[in-house]
Amino acid sequence: MVVDMVGYSSMMNANQDAAIEAVRELKRDQLEPVLADFGGEVLKRMGDGWIVAFASIGAALDSAIQVQSNLYDHPTIKLRIGCHLGEIVEDDDDFYGTGVNITQRIQTEAPPGGVMVSEDFYRQLSTEQSAVLSDAGTFSLKNISQPVRLYQWRLAPGSTGKSGDVPSIAFQSFDYAPVDPETKALAGDLRDQLIVRVSRRKGVSVFDASAKSVEAATYDLRGRVRIAGRRGRFTITLVSRSNARPVWSQTYEAQAEDVFDFCDTVLEQAEGDLRLQTNAFDGDRLAGLPVDDLSVSELRARAANEFYKVTIESWEEALSLIERAISLNPLDGMSLCMRVEAQLMLHGARYKIMSAEIKKRCEEVLNTAVMQEPKSDYVIWVRANFRLAVQDDISGALADLKRGRQLNPAYLENHELEGQILLRRSEFAGADAAFSRLVERGEQDPLQPYRLFMRGIARYCGGNFEGSVEDASAAYDMRPNEAGHLKLRAMALTEMQLHEQAQACLQAAQQLSQAPMMTTKPPVLPPDMRWMLDRLKPVF
Repeated sequence: MVVDMVGYSSMMNANQDAAIEAVRELKRDQLEPVLADFGGEVLKRMGDGWIVAFASIGAALDSAIQVQSNLYDHPTIKLRIGCHLGEIVEDDDDFYGTGVNITQRIQTEAPPGGVMVSEDFYRQLSTEQSAVLSDAGTFSLKNISQPVRLYQWRLAPGSTGKSGDVPSIAFQSFDYAPVDPETKALAGDLRDQLIVRVSRRKGVSVFDASAKSVEAATYDLRGRVRIAGRRGRFTITLVSRSNARPVWSQTYEAQAEDVFDFCDTVLEQAEGDLRLQTNAFDGDRLAGLPVDDLSVSELRARAANEFYKVTIESWEEALSLIERAISLNPLDGMSLCMRVEAQLMLHGARYKIMSAEIKKRCEEVLNTAVMQEPKSDYVIWVRANFRLAVQDDISGALADLKRGRQLNPAYLENHELEGQILLRRSEFAGADAAFSRLVERGEQDPLQPYRLFMRGIARYCGGNFEGSVEDASAAYDMRPNEAGHLKLRAMALTEMQLHEQAQACLQAAQQLSQAPMMTTKPPVLPPDMRWMLDRLKPVF
C-alpha cells in the first residue's frame, strides 16, 4: 500500500506548523494505528507519504477503507491510497521492487478520499470485498508496456461505498449482407478494428461479447455492413441494456471497390463519433461528484466535457479543473497537454499573444508531457499546435503531424493541424481540402462551427469568397450569438461587390455581444494575411 496526503505542499506553503501537525496526527491517531490493527507494517515514511506491507490482501483493503471512512469529514486531512499485489525487495537501506513502483503510480490515480487498486489485487479479493469496488477503466502507467485496469473505492454520502463505475460497451457480432465470405470477413475486420480503437479511450470499458458472456455491460454496440454494387454502408447502434432502447445510431457510406479504403474511411468517422459518445458517458457518470473528490483521470474527463460546451466560460472552468489535476499529479502528461491546449484556445479566442511567462511554462510542460506520453496522438498534436501557433515552427509542426499519423492514422484532429500548416504556408487550396475533410467527418462534433470558421478563412484567403460566405453562414446558423461569423461573411460579401448585404451583416454583428467566442478563434495565418485579425477580432 502507498498512502499520500493531498495538498501537502500547498499546506506547507500556507502554514508549515499546521502541515507538520497534520502528518503527526496521521501517524499518531488516524493512519498508523488503523493499519497496525489490520496487520500493516510501515516500511517507509516519506514526509507526507507512507509505504506499507500486509500479509493479507483483504486486510489491506479493509484498512484502507477504514482509514478513508474515518477521515471523510476531517477539516484538513485528505488521503489518496493505492494498493497492488507484488514483491518487495529489501536491503539495509531501503525497499525496492517493481511492485512498489507500480503501487506508487496507482496511488497517483486514486481519487482524494478514495482507494485505487490494481486488477491483480482485485482478482484475489473475496466476492464480498470486490463488490465494493468500482471499475475505474484502463490506465497507461509509466514503464508498463500494456494498459492496466484499475478499480476504485470512494465514500459518497448516503452510499454503500461503491460509486462511479465507468460505462461499458459490449461489442456484439456485426450483421452483414450479402451473406458471402468476403462480406463476412469485412464485417469481422470492421468490428475487430473498432474494438481496438475504442479500447484506447479512457472513461469506457470495452468487451468482446463474442469471446465471452458479458453480464454487466452498460451498452450493447450493434453493427451492420451492407455492400451493394460499388457502395458500402456501415451502421452502428448503441443500445442501453437497462431498457433495451437505442441511445445513439449513425450510418457511414463510402465507395467499396477497395475494401481496405472503405474500412479506413468508415472506421475513422465511427471512431471519432464514438469518442464523442464515450466522453459524454464519462461526463454523465461524474456529474454528481464534488470536484474535490475527483481523481486525476476524472478531472480530465470533466474538463473534456467543458471543452465540448465551446464557450469561454466552459474552457476557463476546464482550465481550473486541469490545474487541480496537475496539483494531484504534476507529471501527468495528458493533464499538462490539456492545460496547454486550453491556453492556446483561450488566447486565440481573445486574439491575444501569449506572454513570455506562459509561453515558457507551456514549453516546459510540453517537454515533460512528451517524455511521459511519447505514444499519445493527443500529446503530439498539442505540441504541434503550440509549435505552429506560438513558435512559428512549421518544420517542427510538420514533424509532429507525421509522427501523429504514424501513431494513429485515424486521429481526426490531424486534419485540422494539416489545414493550419498549409494555411500558414499560403497553400490555400490544400488548407481548404484539409479543413473540408475535418468538416465532413465531424458533423456531430460541437466544435463544428469553429471548423467551418477556419475553412471559411482559408477559402477567403484563397479567393473563394462564395465558399467563405457559405461557411460563415453555416457557422452563424449554429451559433447565432457570435459576431465573428457575421464579420467574416461581411468581408467575403464585400469582395463579391455585394456591399449592401455586407453592410447588413456588419450592422447585425454590432447588435451582438463583442465578447470573445471560442468558435471564432482564428487559424494560423500567413504574415501577409494577418491584417484580417483586426477585422475579425472581438471588441471587449
